[in-house]
Amino acid sequence: MKRVHYAWMVCLGCGILLFCTSGLSINAFTIYQPYILLQNGFTNAQSSYIITVRSLFGFLSMFLTGVYYRVFSLRRGMTLAGVCTAVGFLLFGLAKSFAAYCAAAAFIGMGYGLGAMIPITIILEHWFVSKRTFAIGLCSAVTGLSTLGIPSLLTWMIERFSLSVTFIAESVFIAGMICAAGLLLRDRPEERGVEPYGIHAEETGGRKNQPVGTLGVRHWVLLIPMLCLIGAMNNIGYSHLTVLATSQGFSSHVTALAITASGVMLTLSKCIFGWTSERIGTDRTNWIYGVIVTVGLLLCCMMGTSVPRLFAAFCTYGFGLALTAVGLSAWPGDLSNHAQYDRNVRRFQVYYGAGTLMFSSLPGILADRFGGSYVPAYLFFVACTVYIVFAIGWVYRHALPMNESESV
Repeated sequence: MKRVHYAWMVCLGCGILLFCTSGLSINAFTIYQPYILLQNGFTNAQSSYIITVRSLFGFLSMFLTGVYYRVFSLRRGMTLAGVCTAVGFLLFGLAKSFAAYCAAAAFIGMGYGLGAMIPITIILEHWFVSKRTFAIGLCSAVTGLSTLGIPSLLTWMIERFSLSVTFIAESVFIAGMICAAGLLLRDRPEERGVEPYGIHAEETGGRKNQPVGTLGVRHWVLLIPMLCLIGAMNNIGYSHLTVLATSQGFSSHVTALAITASGVMLTLSKCIFGWTSERIGTDRTNWIYGVIVTVGLLLCCMMGTSVPRLFAAFCTYGFGLALTAVGLSAWPGDLSNHAQYDRNVRRFQVYYGAGTLMFSSLPGILADRFGGSYVPAYLFFVACTVYIVFAIGWVYRHALPMNESESV
């Protein structure tokens, strides 16, 4: 029986880490927001400000990853980032004031900024010569597990016990998961006495990832606002799905089931995005997913009080989100030469974090202005998505040689 290459164990470790620092702390966290509002009497704007603090510290942490990972190895630094996430949930469980909630959000932000896609993309680049995009998609798909039944479980725990107990229990669970990830992770193949996956042609049928693009000033002119808008459409849009639904009159349990359904679609979609990119090219895959996520956001604006439309909107939006959830890490590999790769990975994530920070308070502010409705915010996300799709399409067309862009 052929032995599994250890690169896939590293991919699993990355997936576990991302499940905690992104899946539970970003995707599944949306389930807590209505309860935080109800229990503490916060305004919609204050609820969004908690996300703003998380986004601020996430952005600052992303900005400092270069220094951070010169001090710590990838394995140690990623594990410490996961510990920050566990501490953040513990502080949420102990919080009694708006300031305390903001302090907890700061730790969650640090865990996300230091322990999410920047180090994961870099460590997978060390371990995979080929199938890197598929590995990123597979690893990223694990975050979707945070919405498979977990929203319903969290809702049950909050209503059966309390918001505080649920936060503390999740903190303990995350701590255990981070220990497991730390045991699996290794910085480079040499530490295990093996070569990177795909370095031998027989492993991949002769196909290897070869970064062929080079980004210039004219490309960054489009990329910088695009990456900022991704922070709004992807992170902020998904984080406010629960309050979007409850503001339309849906119950917490129905909303939790819809979030779970969207998580199923997002999980499948991330794997399919990586698989499709390997076969028809990331540039074509971008267009396909761009149409899907735009339709999903439009449905979010038109779902009204219909349960079928709620599920259709959340599932379509969730499926299309792989465009940015995986693409954000896959694009630097296609659009960078070897010398640019690590720097561009950080740039993509930092600008994404900046956008998340800039737009994090917008949904709550708009909701307070428009009678509690989050639909205006999602109309804005539709406009963001249209720009994103056309901007990344233009960059792929002009940054890659035509004969190679068809086979990336």
